[in-house]
Amino acid sequence: MSGSQSTFANADQTRAELSDLIDQQMSRLGLVAMDALGSIEGKSVLDVGCGTGQTLIQLADRVGPAGRVIGIEIAPRVLSLALGRTQDRAHISLVQGDASQPPLPDWSLDALYSRFGVMFFAHPVRAFSKLRRLLRPNGRVAFVCWRATGENEIDFAPLEAAGLTFEEPPHASLANATVIEKVLEEAGFHQITVRPLDVNVSCGGVEATLNVVTRVGALGKMLREAPELRQKAIPRVRAMLERRAVAGKVDLTASTWIVTATSERVEAC
Repeated sequence: MSGSQSTFANADQTRAELSDLIDQQMSRLGLVAMDALGSIEGKSVLDVGCGTGQTLIQLADRVGPAGRVIGIEIAPRVLSLALGRTQDRAHISLVQGDASQPPLPDWSLDALYSRFGVMFFAHPVRAFSKLRRLLRPNGRVAFVCWRATGENEIDFAPLEAAGLTFEEPPHASLANATVIEKVLEEAGFHQITVRPLDVNVSCGGVEATLNVVTRVGALGKMLREAPELRQKAIPRVRAMLERRAVAGKVDLTASTWIVTATSERVEAC
């Protein structure tokens, strides 16, 4: 297995193992983006980077039995969990694949949605162009993505506590609002809005939060790539989280963008 394949497999395994904690932490942010889609009852929706299935179920509740939800996810362990969680939902279907090459017919969907699943495209304009072609006229897009690591307490607080410097990780590729607007415009979208959302999120107490921030996110990525740093980093991060805990719970601020767009221009009357 090559280095990149090993890194991908490790990240997939980590996301699968931490799925419940990640869902607890991220659900509130994803629901704000879901609200931004507006009413989707009876509609067909693609969940880009659907993860372990929480967002699929939330979308399915909104589209109702007359609607359809398709999840696309590249990571096999993560997708396996999603399959297990959604097997009793007849109007949810799953596809393993790269969302930048969606194996779906053009003009087959009413909406695109993503909770932190659109930041990893190697060629964002090309990927978003292909996703746009899946949408019918008046199709809508809504997603939530990360702002810069330096704005995100959920990333920078553990890094600072560990005494580590960092470069922007891949999940911050859409950290700049102007970049998002440019990518979507070049991909053919219209009515683009990018608004900031800052929310305190939690996955529980000190040990649960320590488990998450040292295995995913900016610090998690560094420690996966340089595991020799864990021995010094973990006690320092634990001490920081213990200072922040209130009534057994640790809150950290997540700084994100809520992005919406349409598949075609809406002409003024």
